[in-house]
Amino acid sequence: MTRYLLMPFRAAPLMLVVVLTILWTVFIKFGGLLGIPGDFILLSWFFKYCYSLLDAVIAGHKELPVMSVEMLNPVDEQRPLIQAIIVSFGFITSWWVYHFIGPAAGVGLGAVLLMGLPATVALLAISDSWVHALAPVAIGRVMKGLGLNYVGVLAVILGGALAILALAANLDSLLLILALAQFVVLAMFCVIGGAMFEHRVALQLDTRTHGERVTERDERHHAAARGAVLDRTYALLRLKRRSDAWANLEAWMRKNCPDAHPFTEYHALQEATCAWDEPVIGDQVTNEYLGKLLANGETGMALEAVQIRLNSNPAYYPQGQAYAIRLTELARLSGRKALSRQLLANAEVRRD
Repeated sequence: MTRYLLMPFRAAPLMLVVVLTILWTVFIKFGGLLGIPGDFILLSWFFKYCYSLLDAVIAGHKELPVMSVEMLNPVDEQRPLIQAIIVSFGFITSWWVYHFIGPAAGVGLGAVLLMGLPATVALLAISDSWVHALAPVAIGRVMKGLGLNYVGVLAVILGGALAILALAANLDSLLLILALAQFVVLAMFCVIGGAMFEHRVALQLDTRTHGERVTERDERHHAAARGAVLDRTYALLRLKRRSDAWANLEAWMRKNCPDAHPFTEYHALQEATCAWDEPVIGDQVTNEYLGKLLANGETGMALEAVQIRLNSNPAYYPQGQAYAIRLTELARLSGRKALSRQLLANAEVRRD
């Protein structure tokens, strides 16, 4: 575990500490009241980097991350804020118990919460869910999985906190205090990440990178947003407000469905709307989807889209005579005779 303590002295974190130390010193000494917002912004940037560093160590990356433009976005990374809220809530609760129940109870509660602090940091790194980070079962699982190394992590964190207090009390150089304090905090995060990486089998962790986890999180959020739009569309459809229902879904399609490949969003919308008992929206989505597919030469996917719609609505016929004729011919040439016959039959019904 010693190598994780030395990670903050590599090039990327070392350069970050140098830059932030200079900026912090300027804000504190010369910023006055106007420097306070700057101090908080730098603090936000620092802890965002701490979590990025933690992700890299847990994933077993040999190269440590550098400060990126994304880290400068105040709303891009919520984990430092969640961690700050967890720590503040624990401190306030312990203080209240100390003063209103008794010193022994307050100190005992504070000690218990402090013991769980590294586990909450680790859980935020692997799940980015504050609910999961506060779950006693999950915290206990991390403690058990790390075993004796968890005791070592606690020792490093307590030792680091005492080191920061000692630096503040005994050094007259603000520049040196700020730099060494940052190194201590970075070392704490590296040790937590290192312990998680060394026990990844016991903790049943996968080897996904932070970017992959962020992508999965974004996909979950996107799927939830799509579901909300579909629910609203279906509700309007049930109220017989078909134009409003289509306008609601069309706004989502214009924003999220690209004109070129990939067509995953169109496919997801078609599968969802084709399952509805009211066929009008499913037909319109399929027509939009087919137009994009044929415009991009995706004839195989176009035939699959037609088949999906006919499975749920046997009376469906593509909008636009040219598209319908082309799809019928493509179905015949590709050997999908049943599909070709069904399209021809639906064409006859429409003419009648």
